[in-house]
Amino acid sequence: MTPPVRLSLQDIDSIQQHLNDVIEAQDGSISNTPQDMSTNQKTELANAALYVTQAIRQVLSDTVPLQDAHKKAIHSFLDDVFEALDNQAARHDDTSSDGGSITPPSRRSAMTFNDLSPTRQQAAKASESFFQLKREARNDLTSTFSTMSSFYIAAASETAASKQKRFERLILRFLDVVEEHQHALAQIFPDLTTVNPTTGECSSNVKDALKHLHKSEITSPDWEQIAYVLLRLPYRNEQPLRADNLGELESHFANQLRRNYRGDAPFRFLQFVLEVNRQRTEQALQAASRTSIPDDNTQSGFNAYLKMTSLVQSSGTGKTRLVLELGKVAPLLYTCLRRKAPDERPSVVDGYPLGDTRLYTYFSRSKISRPTPNSASATAGDAPVLDILDLSTVSYDLQVAAFVGGWFQTLATELRFLSDAQAKHKYLQKLNDFDGADSTASTRSKFFMDVVRAAEDLIWRYRPLDQRGSVPSDVFGPCLDSPALALSEQLQPVRQWLAQDKAETYRSLGTHELPVFVAVDECVELIIHNPARRREKESSNDQLESLRRAFNYLLGLESRHKKIVSFWLVLLSTSTGAATLIKPKELQGSTRALTKEVMPIFVGMGFDVLRSEQGPLRSPADVSTLEHVRSYGRPLWSSLHDNSFWEVAQAKLFGKRTVDEASSVVCYNVLASRLALRLVPVHDGDTALFGEQKTLGTQSIDRHMRMLEHVAEDSSSFSVNAPSEPVLAVAAALAMLSDSPQLPGISTGQNSTSLAYVKIMKTFTTQSLAALGPHFLKGTGGEFLTRCVMMAACDAVKLPLLQGNLANRASNISRPVEVGAFIHKLAQLDGTSQKAVTERVDTVCSLVHQRLGANSTANKEDVQAWLNFSHFDELPEVIADISPDYLWYCWKRGVAIQMAHKQPGVDGIIPVFVGQLSSKFVSDATQESQARSDGDAPGTWSSGAARMTPFDAGAIHECEAARQMTFIAWESKFRKDALGGEDASKDALTGPPLLPPACDASKGEPRSKLTKFGLLTVLADLGTEQAFQDTRLQTRAETITTRGKGHQLSRLWIRGLSDVKAYPCLDDLEIREQLLALRDGFADIRVYEQYNLNPHPLWNAGAKPDEMKPVVEGPSLLSSWPSPPGSSVISLEQVGSHAEPMDQS
Repeated sequence: MTPPVRLSLQDIDSIQQHLNDVIEAQDGSISNTPQDMSTNQKTELANAALYVTQAIRQVLSDTVPLQDAHKKAIHSFLDDVFEALDNQAARHDDTSSDGGSITPPSRRSAMTFNDLSPTRQQAAKASESFFQLKREARNDLTSTFSTMSSFYIAAASETAASKQKRFERLILRFLDVVEEHQHALAQIFPDLTTVNPTTGECSSNVKDALKHLHKSEITSPDWEQIAYVLLRLPYRNEQPLRADNLGELESHFANQLRRNYRGDAPFRFLQFVLEVNRQRTEQALQAASRTSIPDDNTQSGFNAYLKMTSLVQSSGTGKTRLVLELGKVAPLLYTCLRRKAPDERPSVVDGYPLGDTRLYTYFSRSKISRPTPNSASATAGDAPVLDILDLSTVSYDLQVAAFVGGWFQTLATELRFLSDAQAKHKYLQKLNDFDGADSTASTRSKFFMDVVRAAEDLIWRYRPLDQRGSVPSDVFGPCLDSPALALSEQLQPVRQWLAQDKAETYRSLGTHELPVFVAVDECVELIIHNPARRREKESSNDQLESLRRAFNYLLGLESRHKKIVSFWLVLLSTSTGAATLIKPKELQGSTRALTKEVMPIFVGMGFDVLRSEQGPLRSPADVSTLEHVRSYGRPLWSSLHDNSFWEVAQAKLFGKRTVDEASSVVCYNVLASRLALRLVPVHDGDTALFGEQKTLGTQSIDRHMRMLEHVAEDSSSFSVNAPSEPVLAVAAALAMLSDSPQLPGISTGQNSTSLAYVKIMKTFTTQSLAALGPHFLKGTGGEFLTRCVMMAACDAVKLPLLQGNLANRASNISRPVEVGAFIHKLAQLDGTSQKAVTERVDTVCSLVHQRLGANSTANKEDVQAWLNFSHFDELPEVIADISPDYLWYCWKRGVAIQMAHKQPGVDGIIPVFVGQLSSKFVSDATQESQARSDGDAPGTWSSGAARMTPFDAGAIHECEAARQMTFIAWESKFRKDALGGEDASKDALTGPPLLPPACDASKGEPRSKLTKFGLLTVLADLGTEQAFQDTRLQTRAETITTRGKGHQLSRLWIRGLSDVKAYPCLDDLEIREQLLALRDGFADIRVYEQYNLNPHPLWNAGAKPDEMKPVVEGPSLLSSWPSPPGSSVISLEQVGSHAEPMDQS
């Protein structure tokens, strides 16, 4: 059939009929056999057709009448459509295709999809969606990636600086393309919306991804490799919270920001700044006296590149709140930048305070405009003629100098109209008061709108100076001189008034004046690279570096104008603060900065600052409530909503909504939250490993809630720790005890194969430790393993209880457990050993019941021994004894104690409360505990019950719970030979002696302690698999008399890790294999290092301060060593042998 010559375009039916006629005219060359297509395939095809027709419709409506060029373009477009359809069909058929469109994943002859790593599997799936991208994006990505990847292969073995530099440029080019098409790519990779491709961390991750791809034996198509690289880019923390009522949420956070400040961090920060200023000034003046040609900075009496403090600490520690508090005692200029799309309004779910959006737009836009000078004379009603300025032609120095100048000038103008210093300070306070009110937000929004206008005016005015390319730039003087002097004139009276109004604070600080603080919150968001700005991107220049140069100029200005105020820059950031702000001297700033001292970093934020607001417990059982758990650690926890608390806490710990069990960084931080791991990157001749450790450390601070403990004076190294924080420990436990991989529920039965516990431990063992390096855990491997099995035993007890929603599971994880159940998960004991443990615990429980006396409502059976720990923390110093009040403090907190490494005797203790969990504490502050009356029976405790209501019968004050505290001690040994009987019976294994409770300190005669030493000592003999000779078992419990001072010691001795009766909790959680691999991976340094020691002159085999025997001075000849004839030989036995006696136990 021949189609009609003319086509009617009046209705859809005519068009459809014409197309059918054209198809039928193909002389039967089209197969009538329908292809087997899935529903998804049909849906994809229908969507593609809709997109194509919509695109053509748009062109036809915009370009009528069509020109020949349009017709040819549409013909070419339809050819592209058919090509894309062919490729789509090829993708569904699992065949590869050529051309500029999609290269689908190829078949793997010897591999299955399950053989790939989780990230490679995710990449394979994601690569199937690349056909959604426009051809331009696909071509840009494939060409840049192919060039970069090919060069990596060619230069992998080369170390020439030129090769490496070119490779760096290729990576930057690839990341430019990613940034250019970031919005489209985010439709395939949602996490990409939180990535800043311009950071150096992205470049490092691309290198790591390429290294992995080229070392892998699994080959894959380019699209899959590109997807893998994109998945490896560093995302920022996701917030799982997307509330419907953002106004209510904003009001909630505003109220939290305005609550009374707890702690002394602002005062210590001011002391820090003043002392830094004093030291740098004194050193500078001394330097000035030795040189005849001082530079501007030396003339100002300050030996540093600029006056600045970087405030670096992990999320939720109160950095912003600290800075805002400074405004009460010193002039404060504060701004906050948060990344957002141009069409998005600021949202509280992205962080609070809300970002000053107009400023982010100022730094991120690509061009600005203004009416041309002669447009004012245009005819009325005509649109003004605009001048357009491409900001890629403007240096970062001018962009930043104009911003600072515009900020200073706008504020000076606002303050000029206020009558006195107090009014000026009140305006500053109002500008920085985030009270959630619309009026306050409007004031701040209008102010920064004026700042941006002023900054853009400065850019237009001084762009000709900028084009000279001078180093240092010529633009700082014109942009900053007049605004800085004008603002100084307005702020000087404010400084003087504050010095009088806050005279007591100033006297405490030992100063008569403070600088003007200029704070930039989320300062890393200043770094916004324009893809067209190739030259500056390759030179590592950015807006943050230009901000430092601007304040370096202000320091010189201060030296030339003695009446100018001192401007002190404060930089703070959460998402990538540690990675960006902690840099060694050689990477900080310009060449001029290298000659100056590095400004130290402030890390000393408050911890537990809101704990004092928490009232006393109502009963011991309340330690599992959210209200109690959240009161410890960083102030963030008290600001979160109850109904989404644990979702946010987990997202903060993981860096995203769900735990990535294949990530070495995530798994390290999950375990660090529970096992008191501390990271100090160590130089050991391996700069690559040191770099990996530093990256792991900065990522842990920026994204996984680790605390920055210390930064070296030159910022070349730092230390990261995990202090006791119950919220993070419970969040980590929730992840470990949840199903893998998406945490949909809890495995309630034993022998489950879906616990995330297994994968997290495996990733830590096989990947995290390798990244942490050989020095990590050196000499402390046994202690770490023992903490692992203690944690596992407690978790195994709680595992069957974990039901319901996330809040219920978190509460159960925080619940105390009975000592007997805990011991049962540590060791399966024979009858004799089990009896010894039971009798020991029952004896102490009976003693508590007796001492509670008639006032107690508890039956004897209700009094039990309870453990409560979700994590460990380490004592910094050796202790000689321990207070039961301190044990109660730790028990409430849910923390077990790792002793200091040099602590003699035991390696750690677990606090134990003996009593009834439901017993009541006195809630009325007026009902204080009373001393034991004369009529009380000796040895009993009284709580003033006569003054209480019947409902309070038997209640005690919380501080009196210390009387019911004891502990389980643990000692780990990591030798291949079993511990000898004498070493297993030393006095020190009892643990430190208990002090009397503080509530008895005022008594004329201190009461007897619940136990003289610990309740029980667990001896973890991890390095050996040797059974006890008499029972042929590897577990044993007994009460013995120590061989020194004859103390009673209840001892649970467990040998090895392989025996099923040793630590059955490992089989409950299916991690015995991982713990064995971990043990075998540790070097048993005691085997050879015991022979590699210099003797201590005051502590050796012949001289011990705690042994009642003559001191043997100096070494003697050994009987086993050849000696000259006639020499006097003393045997080992005469000087005290190191050899251990044969095990008789």
